[in-house]
Amino acid sequence: MSGWLKNPERRRTAFSFAVLLGLLLLFYYRLWWPGLVLVKRDAFRFFAPIRQYVAERLLAGELPEWFPFESLGRSLIGSTAAGVFHPFTVLFMAFPAHDALRFSTLAACLLGGAGALILGRTYQLSRAASVIAGLAFACSGYVVSMTEHITYFYAICALPLFCSGLAKAVKGTLVWVIGPAVLWATVFLNGDIQTGYYYGFIALLQVLSSSDVSTRTALGRLALVTVLTALLSGIQLAPSFAALQASERADPALFHKDGLLWSTHPLQLLTVVASPVGDATNHFDIAHFFFGSLPAGHAFIGTWADSLYVGLPAVGLALMGAWARRDLRWIALLGCLALWLALGKYGWLYGAFFDVVPLWSVFRYPEKLMGVVTFSVAMLAGAGVDTIRERRAPAVLWAMAVVLCLCLWSICQTDAVGWWVAEYFRAPIPLAQETTRSLAYAFLFSGAATLGVTLVILAFRFSRLPEPLLLGILTVVILLDLSRVNQEAYRTGPADLATFTPTLVQVIEQHAGVRGAGHFRISSDPGGYIDSPVPVLQALGVYGISALNLKQTLHVELNAPFGIESINDYMSGQSVDMASLGSLRSRHFDIWASIYARFNVAYLIGQKDQFSSPPLSQYVIGVLPSHDIALVKNPARAKARVYLSRQPQAVNSHVSVERLAASQEFLLGAVDLIETRGEPLPGPNEKGRASMERYDPGKILVRTETPAPAVLILLDAYEAGWRASLEDGQELPIWRANALVRAVAVPAGTHQVTFTYRTPLLAAGAWCSFAGMLICLGLWWSAWRTGRQGRMVREPHEMPSR
Repeated sequence: MSGWLKNPERRRTAFSFAVLLGLLLLFYYRLWWPGLVLVKRDAFRFFAPIRQYVAERLLAGELPEWFPFESLGRSLIGSTAAGVFHPFTVLFMAFPAHDALRFSTLAACLLGGAGALILGRTYQLSRAASVIAGLAFACSGYVVSMTEHITYFYAICALPLFCSGLAKAVKGTLVWVIGPAVLWATVFLNGDIQTGYYYGFIALLQVLSSSDVSTRTALGRLALVTVLTALLSGIQLAPSFAALQASERADPALFHKDGLLWSTHPLQLLTVVASPVGDATNHFDIAHFFFGSLPAGHAFIGTWADSLYVGLPAVGLALMGAWARRDLRWIALLGCLALWLALGKYGWLYGAFFDVVPLWSVFRYPEKLMGVVTFSVAMLAGAGVDTIRERRAPAVLWAMAVVLCLCLWSICQTDAVGWWVAEYFRAPIPLAQETTRSLAYAFLFSGAATLGVTLVILAFRFSRLPEPLLLGILTVVILLDLSRVNQEAYRTGPADLATFTPTLVQVIEQHAGVRGAGHFRISSDPGGYIDSPVPVLQALGVYGISALNLKQTLHVELNAPFGIESINDYMSGQSVDMASLGSLRSRHFDIWASIYARFNVAYLIGQKDQFSSPPLSQYVIGVLPSHDIALVKNPARAKARVYLSRQPQAVNSHVSVERLAASQEFLLGAVDLIETRGEPLPGPNEKGRASMERYDPGKILVRTETPAPAVLILLDAYEAGWRASLEDGQELPIWRANALVRAVAVPAGTHQVTFTYRTPLLAAGAWCSFAGMLICLGLWWSAWRTGRQGRMVREPHEMPSR
């Protein structure tokens, strides 16, 4: 046995960690079981391909600053979601993308459970109580639901350990500020700026509640942690701030509706203690009729988090813990405020914050605050376990909760309740009756779990059973209750979904005769869900089939691994003009096909019925009958990626996409609108030509041959950070052309124009991060020297032997 484990207290602590981590590995077994991949929404269609791209560029010795495979190209570091500088990126460089994503998710889960255990011990909870707190947190519905989104998942899982580190930083020596600052910085580096922003308010509430030190000292330590965090994460925060300035989020009025879209409906709060409601086949209908989601039939529009379930046992324990532990009342207050804010548009507080709290308006998803609610419930539930151990738990109230659940079970399964729900919510009668009956069984199971806790409470009071046995039974009751509901909130499928090459990739390459970026773009609309045979549905599940459909149609980032550029956009923080371009798909086909052609879209992927009638049917070059999908060559001839404008027209104000869509001259390719800011513009050019010599992310070489000065159009996004120069190094000013793309004036003759990209404010942010690391090293060195000198003073001086 090692020296560290010779101490009995340390052995018991190590055993507690082993039990908790073992239970979490059991609960999340599909994250480490070979041959599986995460298939739910963003995990499959966004994070795996985007981080695969990041890893490939890094392994090639390049910093992935630009992503050419979405919309007209995007700043990768500025968009935050790529997590380029987060430690998890190392996993993606070492393993296949989908395996690395599972391992990252599992690591975040274990971090969340272990952090809750450490925080429990920080606040003097017993080891058993801390284990149950970690279990209740890491296996809660919200946390499990976020396994689809590693950015949000990591941020909420890091919260308990952050709070523990902050408590130590406030009370301990100065060097302890490094821990919470580094952890907080990793939240920003992983791309969740919103939750990192919320960390500041949580930290403020925590330090103000600290009674062991003066308020001045506590606030001073928090200020130091905050400054150190901002410096360490500057390499991500600075580029993100630059990208924000040009995004739709910069205007709160434009972003207000989207910012409030994912608000927690008050009826969803019922699912915190009674779930599941309905089944996978009517998930979207239930969300539409009862939880305030968008109309049924919209793809991927259901509830944001598939489960909010924490369980009646955990909620009951949390109420007891909040009552018994006055020093933890700040956690109860935090949970109540977060719950109110999570209601979003259904409660006025979030709207008030939207208007008065700085930067609040640039974020969306009020429901993200349900993660903070879950954290509060889990930690207070740990405190409630200690009230059971101390035999102070009110068994009568628990018994009353059991009776209430049984009453609700008997009421909700009646036809009368189903008819009333159908009439009140204007829902189909079969859906309403199925929903109420499933709710009845949810109450029945919640009552059974509550009964288990009640029996444990009675056993503590009246039996002589060993305490470890009773605490083990309580742990099993809570784990089984959470597993019953939340196991279905994270979805995996066979690894074949990640490894196969879609049929349309080969069709496109054969038809185009080229591959790789810089040649053409596609537009993909996978439409709704496809009808699948029952065996396929059972094997893959709804999310697996959705993942298959999205990959077959090369939707969003799923096109990137195959080197095919898409005009579709998905990353957060897109520009207003790009959002307007995407909305044109609702217009008449000829309009949006023509304007997409102006931006180099050569192929369209969509529902086969859209292209089944002449004259569109003659442009179909590939069909996937099993998915009802067709690949079509754009009837409007796609513009080349680079060309010399035949008719450039100078404009003094910004040109909107709506104006372009209404201009017949533009749709026919007869004119290009150039925002020159008053600079002279070369005239029409009929004889010159331009060709692409090299197209790499972040560096593009174009060759021009023209007898007179001309305007060179490059159909890539106009975005800050791009520079253009001639072969002799002469800088060329870049103008915005046709609302979205880049243009430069080239002189007569044969020239090579080089476009290079450098992420705005990246260098400044990198220097900030370097300064933050130097400060951390300085604090650590100072603490080490102080500790070393203290040990030397305490050690007795040994006289030399004679």
